[in-house]
Amino acid sequence: MKLFAQVLAALDDGRGVALATVIATRGSTPRHVGARMAVVDDGRTLGTIGGGRIEVEVIGAAAEVARGGPARRVEHHLVRDLAMCCGGWMELVIAPAGPSRVALAGALAGWRRREPAVLVTRLGAPTLAAGDGDLGAMTLLPAAAAEAATWRRPTVDGAELREGVAPPERAIVFGCGHVARALGPLLPPLGFEVVVCDDGDTGALDAPPPWADRVVDSFAIVDLERAIGPLGAGDHVLIVTRDHAVDQRLLEALIGRDLTYLGMIGSRGKVGRFRKRLEVKGLDLSRWDRLRAPIGLDLGAETPEEIAIAIAAELVALRRRGAAAAGRWGESIASTDDGGHA
Repeated sequence: MKLFAQVLAALDDGRGVALATVIATRGSTPRHVGARMAVVDDGRTLGTIGGGRIEVEVIGAAAEVARGGPARRVEHHLVRDLAMCCGGWMELVIAPAGPSRVALAGALAGWRRREPAVLVTRLGAPTLAAGDGDLGAMTLLPAAAAEAATWRRPTVDGAELREGVAPPERAIVFGCGHVARALGPLLPPLGFEVVVCDDGDTGALDAPPPWADRVVDSFAIVDLERAIGPLGAGDHVLIVTRDHAVDQRLLEALIGRDLTYLGMIGSRGKVGRFRKRLEVKGLDLSRWDRLRAPIGLDLGAETPEEIAIAIAAELVALRRRGAAAAGRWGESIASTDDGGHA
């Protein structure tokens, strides 16, 4: 969406813009299907398809399209054609952005309103000649949230590239202490809308964090949902408060929700005690398997900054490769001492 906003701004300035979209890959490649970059007729480049010689070649071809040349499909074997050692192969569509302006603006506006849609890019046949007026053109279709989520990972379907424009993923950060303040700046560049919740008793909210889209001065779920709506799919909840009693109340309230991610900071001892307490209260232990605790990938992290990187890395692994790659649900991933750094 950031790229789309930049492309629309350049079009509004009267510039010619070409969009280069990866539509197929084989073997080892720097980016995969759906990766995009844009080239403006004044020489600016926006986004990346992975850098290296492949990007240099694509920038050159896209510059011609941005200056009025026809849309085209291009492909390169990274070793044979470009002497890159990756060993893979990439195919791209390079097309002027102007004909897709309405679709781009609609996708961006709907995304900001949290309205799901499916973006369709016309690819044509592999042998389609350069200059086909519809090659690379985009259209936007309304979609149910479930359908948009299905297409969140771009997929080539016949002669079309289909991508879900799902509402932005939210990171709900409970606690605004050391770990949260180290983690917060990492989340917006990863595409998260960030909501911070804290009761402010320690002065943590005296200076509202600039990286937060919304600040809720309460740990109560009812106050949070009054402010941002119901929690559910697409929400990543991170419990990193200073207070173990607060952590347990939040865990009890949230573990039954169908969230995309639920993580809690703490030592293995803390996590084990919470499990026993919730089991006594009748928790269905199958729900426990949805918790990431201790939170983050096992990087041996200790400082707040290191823990923040471990958490952000786990969110990326979950997004790109699914739960199994990020670490089995419920598995002890990384730990901090019982006092924590939150």
